[in-house]
Amino acid sequence: MYKITLGDAMPMIGSFGIHLDYTVRLKLRLRDKIDCEILKEAVDKTRQRYPYLCVQMKKDNENFFYVDNPAPVAVLHTDSSIRLNTEETNYHVWCVCYHEDWLCLDFYHGITDGTGMYMVLATLLYYYCEKRYGVTDHMGIRTLDDPILPQETIDPMEHLPELDLSGKKAPEAVPVFSLTTDAGLTQSSPQIWDIEIPEAAFVSFSSANDASPGTMVSILFARAIDALYPKREKVIMSRYSVNARPMLHAEKTHHNCLSGVSFPYTDRVKAMPFETQCTAHRGATFIQSDADKVRGLLMGVASYGRSMLHRLPTLEAKKQAFGQMMSRGDTAYTYIVSYVGQWKLKALSPYIMEFWTYAPSANPLVTEIAAVNGKIFLSVHQTFREDTIIKSFLRQLEENGISYQIRQPVKPDIARFPAPEIDS
Repeated sequence: MYKITLGDAMPMIGSFGIHLDYTVRLKLRLRDKIDCEILKEAVDKTRQRYPYLCVQMKKDNENFFYVDNPAPVAVLHTDSSIRLNTEETNYHVWCVCYHEDWLCLDFYHGITDGTGMYMVLATLLYYYCEKRYGVTDHMGIRTLDDPILPQETIDPMEHLPELDLSGKKAPEAVPVFSLTTDAGLTQSSPQIWDIEIPEAAFVSFSSANDASPGTMVSILFARAIDALYPKREKVIMSRYSVNARPMLHAEKTHHNCLSGVSFPYTDRVKAMPFETQCTAHRGATFIQSDADKVRGLLMGVASYGRSMLHRLPTLEAKKQAFGQMMSRGDTAYTYIVSYVGQWKLKALSPYIMEFWTYAPSANPLVTEIAAVNGKIFLSVHQTFREDTIIKSFLRQLEENGISYQIRQPVKPDIARFPAPEIDS
């Protein structure tokens, strides 16, 4: 049995508290039609390389926990949504689906984050492409030839010093502009807009304005929202997700290890020239990504999470508390941008034609970014009916000379993850 560690506690327990299927689908279109037998062999080798991710989630009256799952990881011939941790997927927390030339890696976000999922995806694609296309270069990819290191399973959040939070008040929150409450957009079931952008042109444009591709997407969304709602009493606030592994010296861990950069688009920033806006945003990213700052922030998060796990006696009480903590993102941020980074495994890049990231709707507007094979892929998730925000964002691209291709709204097909029943 494996207990839930601090880095995973909030996303796991909190998502059940707010009834959110906290799963991610990495959806790739490969160069050719998927060979089922080769894929099954690749999945089996990947399963052997990540035994600590081959688990089933269970629960008792006090906690969720994992147990080893020796069953094969499911390989399903479907392009529809599936259910993880159920009989359909051999009770595993991840699964591989395929249809025509599409390959999908469905993963439970409660056990790992985007960086961890990319690690598994790289291993899977390497073993598939090795047999399918004769690829031999596995530099930077975890394979069965590499030892499974203890650092892969250590959660750095568990080893952060504990802070005394008694008597400390949370800092006063800045009033944040909400797309559903303040903009008056109509809440609806989630939908996704997929946008493909030429990477070279966008990187050149971003660099010329002192931005990275990720921070550029973030600042363009701020400008897009401001163009629609210029007379606001509240601040447009973005969150840019940051991989905290380097700051915690835990590059190899599979556990959720995330921090974030908050950037307020204030009247002062709005009055700046465009390049200066980008510089301010990127500067905030550098400052808030400082190792000491990230470590201090996560010490507080870990201490608070540890307190709730020890203090609250029942699982229901923990779900409610972590759920409230997780749901604050709706009011703390106008929108979220997440970018794991450019796909660095060049030997596999030629076989990836498209790469989309479908994620849970933890905020009314979330943009997931992937970059591979000369293209940038934006998956813009929204939980409101109107298309005004996406159209305003596209105008930002057009006004800055950035070409794009947009797909029709995509129906989310991330995996369901029903809460396990208590064993009788």
